[in-house]
Amino acid sequence: MKFVTASLLAFGASVVSGATDKVDVLVCVESLCSACEGFVTDYLVPTSQVDGMNDIMNVIYVPYGNAKIDLDAKTVTCQHGDTECFANSYEQCAIDIYPEQEDFLPFVGCVAETPTQFKMSQDATFEACAEKAGLDFSVIKDCHDDADRAWDLQVKNSELTPSDHEYTPWIVIDGELYDNSSHDLKKAVCDAYQKKGGESDACKDVAVSM
Repeated sequence: MKFVTASLLAFGASVVSGATDKVDVLVCVESLCSACEGFVTDYLVPTSQVDGMNDIMNVIYVPYGNAKIDLDAKTVTCQHGDTECFANSYEQCAIDIYPEQEDFLPFVGCVAETPTQFKMSQDATFEACAEKAGLDFSVIKDCHDDADRAWDLQVKNSELTPSDHEYTPWIVIDGELYDNSSHDLKKAVCDAYQKKGGESDACKDVAVSM
């Protein structure tokens, strides 16, 4: 199955100069989803920390999930309530300001491992995660508190979320839906990279499927 949209291609295309194109890893999540938290902390962040993996994968992290947007009323309704919209907005702002995955993944990883009760409309949680990730919380908060900018990012993330997604986390690797039950994101990325002709030391210990 292919899940490629014009918005995704425009947002996520990334090329390693003189080498094979990176593997696009679309990660559609929502901040108060326990399965999403588990995927981020157990698979996404650890995979990104393997030497060489950031050189072959382009993470397109979309904190929106099963939210519903009304463009006319300019409202967003999140699956787990307003507190989830609050947290999603903080992540959206961090990614918009710090678009390099080496910068934003430590932040969203910290948010994911934070107990839900501390993410419920509490700025301090996101400030602590920004500090841990080495990001400037003040500019992230300015974005989060700017109603127009925060709305624009909700719209952007709604457009990046495939309309036919059925659950979260919804992971698409180079246009192919990832089987969350495989519990092996690194192998899936390495498979996709080799299929497009790439070779990487990061994948040497992986039995790649063709």
